[in-house]
Amino acid sequence: MSTAAGRILIGIAGIAAALLTAACGTTGVTLGPTSLASASLAPTAIAPSSSAAISGPSASTTAGGFPFTADAITGYYETQGYTCTAAAPRTKAPGYALRTCQQVDESGRTRVIAVVTDAAGGLADGWASVSGAASESVLAPSDALGPLAGFLGAMLGQDAGASLLPWLAAHLGDLQAETTSGTTRIAVYRATATDHATIYVEAAGRAYSAAPGAPSP
Repeated sequence: MSTAAGRILIGIAGIAAALLTAACGTTGVTLGPTSLASASLAPTAIAPSSSAAISGPSASTTAGGFPFTADAITGYYETQGYTCTAAAPRTKAPGYALRTCQQVDESGRTRVIAVVTDAAGGLADGWASVSGAASESVLAPSDALGPLAGFLGAMLGQDAGASLLPWLAAHLGDLQAETTSGTTRIAVYRATATDHATIYVEAAGRAYSAAPGAPSP
């Protein structure tokens, strides 16, 4: 396993451990109104010894304050059964490219992750979403917490990702809320005020956040 592979897996495993600790009530932190015990974790989040291969930084560079490359992140999610597209120009943000990965989980919910790279191939932005199954017009935040927290671990690393758990759990499902992690803007939101079936989280680097017309998903 590459160094990048191990660090991403450790980051997501650390997020999972923090979620499970909070669910067991051992932290004294109130993580929102819903039970964390029902949070759906990333597929290998509690199996840090997994030997799955995750792609390294061969075709992308680290930038924007992120510890991993875009290729390392999408490569990890491909090992988890996600289907990823090739990078394509981000039409709403000239000079940037977008790559998305998608999976339908065992509950019929659609999980999407996306990475945005700059002209040099550096990771500039990333977002993830969870959409309810066909029978769910309202997605409970607790059902999105695990995958979205895991994505922050993949984008930011274990320590930074875990430090955001109280904020994430308190605001997941809000129409829009923002905070920062170092120079990275962290946001949670829903697409519209009437859409309660899909929840998003985003981690945007400083340059992308300041780019003219840089959109959220």
